[in-house]
Amino acid sequence: MAERNAASALVLLVPDVEQVVEPWRERYDPRTADGIPAHVTVLYPWLPPGDIGPADLAALADIAAAQPALDLVFNRVGQFHRGLWLAPDPAEPVLRLIEAVTGRWPDYLPYGGAYLDDADDVGPHLTVALGQGPDELRALAQEVTSRLPLPTRVDRLDLVVSDDDGDWAVRDSFAFAPRTANDATGGGRP
Repeated sequence: MAERNAASALVLLVPDVEQVVEPWRERYDPRTADGIPAHVTVLYPWLPPGDIGPADLAALADIAAAQPALDLVFNRVGQFHRGLWLAPDPAEPVLRLIEAVTGRWPDYLPYGGAYLDDADDVGPHLTVALGQGPDELRALAQEVTSRLPLPTRVDRLDLVVSDDDGDWAVRDSFAFAPRTANDATGGGRP
């Protein structure tokens, strides 16, 4: 594999959803081979892995602890840039988490700021396929839609890092606050 620079990202892993979308991701998302599981990106790129210090990890733990666990439902398929994605509902708690992280590290914008002025920015999403043509995406969208909705609970923020070869792994996890019976901000599952 070609040498790349090590990188880090903050993500919401969704293993319940991974079980359903894994066959499609293995076939249509080349990043799956690099060890990137099904996820919703909170912030990529983040700090270079060698620059992540104890204060950064403590700040992530504080941000996560202030966020109740998320009950999300992936119930909508969309397309962008020759790719197919699933949207989490509700998106608002994910957007608040993105705001909290970028507020703490304002020099690191989602996707390096590449989509800040993009009218087609889809917001929080789980990528199912990349680099496919319109006909293949249309057929795949119908197939994926037949498996929706996909409910899941996300109870942590994960820090994933890549090595110089581009292979990704979870480096650390930060627990969200437990959900309470009165907490209706996470949406999704009853």
